[in-house]
Amino acid sequence: MTKQRTLQYQLKQAGNKIRRLLLLIARQKEAYTIQGALLQLSELASHISDMADFYPAIHKMVSEQLHAENFYVVLYDADTEHYQLQYFSDEKDQQLITSIPDNAFSRGLTGYVARYQRPLLCDEEEFDELVRSGEIEAQGSPSAHWMGIPLCRGEKIIGVMAIQSYDSQYRYNEQDLKLFSSIGSHTVIALDRVKSRELLESTVKERTLQLQETNDFLQKEIRERIHGEKLQAALYKISELTASSQDMQTFYQAIHKVLCNFMAAENCYIALLNTDGTKLTFPFYVDQFSPAAFDRPLSRGFTEYVIRCAEARLINPEQASILVEQGEIRRGMSGTTELEKAARHSKSWLGAPLKIDQKVIGVVAVQSYVDGYHYSEQELTILRFVSQHIAVAIQRKLAAEKQKQHQEELERKVFESTRELRQTNLFLRLQVEERKKAEQKLFYDANHDVLTGLANRQMFLQQLKQQFLLNKRQPQTGMALLFLDLDRFKLINDTLGHHIGDAFLIESSKRLLSAIREHDVAARFGGDEFVIMLLNLQSEQDAEEIAQRIIDKFRQPFVLENNSVNSGISIGIAPFSTDYHHADAMLRDADAAMYHAKALGRGRYVTFESGMRDQMLKALGAN
Repeated sequence: MTKQRTLQYQLKQAGNKIRRLLLLIARQKEAYTIQGALLQLSELASHISDMADFYPAIHKMVSEQLHAENFYVVLYDADTEHYQLQYFSDEKDQQLITSIPDNAFSRGLTGYVARYQRPLLCDEEEFDELVRSGEIEAQGSPSAHWMGIPLCRGEKIIGVMAIQSYDSQYRYNEQDLKLFSSIGSHTVIALDRVKSRELLESTVKERTLQLQETNDFLQKEIRERIHGEKLQAALYKISELTASSQDMQTFYQAIHKVLCNFMAAENCYIALLNTDGTKLTFPFYVDQFSPAAFDRPLSRGFTEYVIRCAEARLINPEQASILVEQGEIRRGMSGTTELEKAARHSKSWLGAPLKIDQKVIGVVAVQSYVDGYHYSEQELTILRFVSQHIAVAIQRKLAAEKQKQHQEELERKVFESTRELRQTNLFLRLQVEERKKAEQKLFYDANHDVLTGLANRQMFLQQLKQQFLLNKRQPQTGMALLFLDLDRFKLINDTLGHHIGDAFLIESSKRLLSAIREHDVAARFGGDEFVIMLLNLQSEQDAEEIAQRIIDKFRQPFVLENNSVNSGISIGIAPFSTDYHHADAMLRDADAAMYHAKALGRGRYVTFESGMRDQMLKALGAN
């Protein structure tokens, strides 16, 4: 009898052990599942930089852990009480969601979770009860089971993440809710990191576009400068022709050649008034429709219009029609029929008066018969200048002495024009230098943190990859990464204000720089996260000494606008090893070591070890 009781007692003890082992296995499996999901979240936050890719990736990850074919994320602004749908995937209401306003979420289960800021498991019966009590309104297709969690940043809710099932045979349980809540709490951290990276890349693209626009503007300035130098050379040439040409016909031909370098001047003529001002003569005439021009009496043509105005004129078809209506001109050239005359009308015409002592003696003109081609104001300016030189040449022929005086005045004008052009060239060179400085500043801003002046993520990752490849070739040059996280930064920022938080970050960056060596590289990754790349280390103890030096500096109080603040810093160390295949793995391990340091009590450093993840899993299982 005693033996039988002993056997029963042993069986009972064995059963209790089996139940404890099964419970331990279940807890270990749950911890392993949660840890796997969190690691996957960390990977997503490290690689995805576009929010459009982030939410589908979260949905895929949740679907691997739970029944989540119907999944959505809504962000909530507590200040404005505004809901904004970020992602929605639903087998029944996918098309309907586009016509529903964002604020409709406030009246459903989403708004209920946001108001009470606690997770919710809701079946059909509880849903009907919430509708009857007035807590919510029925919206969309009814689900068999609904599970939603609040997304919180600290104590402040920023959104809701939910999944639902239309299959009455599948129901979520408390274990699913616990897993979903763990994923949600770390989704906020990943969301902030992805948003920060997306904002950074957007800023880089914007500044790249600004650099491109700056470069285009500089190219335009260079083209204008080349044109100005070309014009300056032409002005010298015209001045030389005016002084040296003895034969007027040769002079006219040379002027025409210069004009052809700046505008469409295939059709060009010079018209002079006779002594009594009743006729026009044409000492130079080149036209594709007329081989020569004969003297003719004054009429109402473009040439006579410029003589009456005594000013240079640019006449395009619109202006020509207006002048015809006003009676200033009459269109028409010599031809056999009215159709031929109309066909020979110029499509654009430039004319400048030839003046001697402010008296008009003739006109120099160019014209184009090509549809769609119009002269510009710049070409009018050139022709105006050329007309002055033609008049000077004619005046020299009429009066040598007067021409000599005019030549002196011309040289003075050329000198002033040259001086102005030189000043313009100098100004352009200064502008180019200023643009270069602006480009350098934009490059600096794109690669450095605006607040602290440290290297930003983009620049640090680029230098890390270069140094990593160098260490792969020369492992004897020691290297290590420090991943740092400021303790109590959120409390300081929320309690004393963002300006104190910014001052705290600036002072923290100064302390970091004072604790490392000149050839080490420090960067701000965003928020209160910093990374340091230590180079030329003799041993791993060197990295630990520097980490301890940083911790000692951060233990000293911060005095920020008469506020004494105590903080600390948690540091993860990842020494370089030839086992690493890429730089991102080294950065990931430093990050993991930093979180391990925070878990051990903050204000310390931890060097990454290969078994650290297994230890973290065991610790989670024990809890």
